[in-house]
Amino acid sequence: MNELEIKDLVKHYGTNPVIQHVSFTVSEGEFFVLLGPSGGGKSTMLRLICGLEQPDSGNIILSNRDITRLPSRERNVGMVFQDYGLYPHMDVYQNIAYGLEARGMPRDEVDQRVRRSAEKLGLTPLIKRIIVDLSGGEQQRVALARALAKDADLYLFDEPLSNLDPKLRSQARRDILMLHREKNKPSIYVTHDQTEALAIGDRIGVIAQGRMQQVDIADDLIRNPANMYVAGFIGSPAMGLIRASVLCEGQFLDYRVQAKGINLKLSKKWAKILDTYNKREIVLGIRPSAMAIEGTPSTFTISPENILSGVVEDIQPLIGETVVSLKVSEDIHLSAIFQEVNETLMPGDTLRVGIDLGEIRLFDPETQDALVEK
Repeated sequence: MNELEIKDLVKHYGTNPVIQHVSFTVSEGEFFVLLGPSGGGKSTMLRLICGLEQPDSGNIILSNRDITRLPSRERNVGMVFQDYGLYPHMDVYQNIAYGLEARGMPRDEVDQRVRRSAEKLGLTPLIKRIIVDLSGGEQQRVALARALAKDADLYLFDEPLSNLDPKLRSQARRDILMLHREKNKPSIYVTHDQTEALAIGDRIGVIAQGRMQQVDIADDLIRNPANMYVAGFIGSPAMGLIRASVLCEGQFLDYRVQAKGINLKLSKKWAKILDTYNKREIVLGIRPSAMAIEGTPSTFTISPENILSGVVEDIQPLIGETVVSLKVSEDIHLSAIFQEVNETLMPGDTLRVGIDLGEIRLFDPETQDALVEK
């Protein structure tokens, strides 16, 4: 079975740790996206997997074979680089064929693979063109055709769309997913663009500071972030994070979260979790889409137990929704996404907003981890 398993991988540059005990798996036929900021360890991870660099410790297992110390040419990995990695003095045909010829493949089979992959990516009319005469989008398709021609056990894509303008990215994404579906092998796609990651990934690994912060499907990254980093990174706008206090009231263990301008009664599901937590200080996470303006249709009931007031600071109309920035107090600012907004709403207006208590998240300010039932 073609599966990639990364086991406790560590990599330092001098004394600087760039990959810190990272583990994850990519199943056969899975399109796995590695998402994170610049310098977070994404590209280094790919270089370790394909053999361009060696880890300090840990293992890379591909198709039940430990490839950790194998040279790159023996790993049978197809890779599309950010700068495409094409030979500028060669034509399209020669670039696609080069890797196959280097492996000693018979000439007839090389020709068949080159022409088939070129046809699938619309490169047949360009097959004798020199690479330097091609546009960025055409060069990107040549890089994909080269990967498509190779029968690899794993495919790696290192920010392959970053050099393309927005109009070309959509088609290039379709080309990449076509290649992936055709091969049905594990694939890793690296990007810093979360919109792209959430749109195409079967699962997404969020990596930052050299550590894997969370691996999950898109919806769970948004709704159930594992820690404060993911909560503040995923989403546009991201989840609002507020330092607050948690209080227990009465004999029925009713919990409230309080901060200046905020006083929310928590649902019963939090009682057991907070009993175990047993600290007063907490970080409250509120998703922008988990709010509704009082008096407008909503999927949850708005009452005095889940409402707050804020002053409108900014309004950003989008297609089908509006992003509103609210100042709840001097230190607390929230972004809200509303489906229905009064057209007369202006900066400076006071707005009463209900919070969907089923969608809030709580975090430990010391560990920064989400509080979950154990």
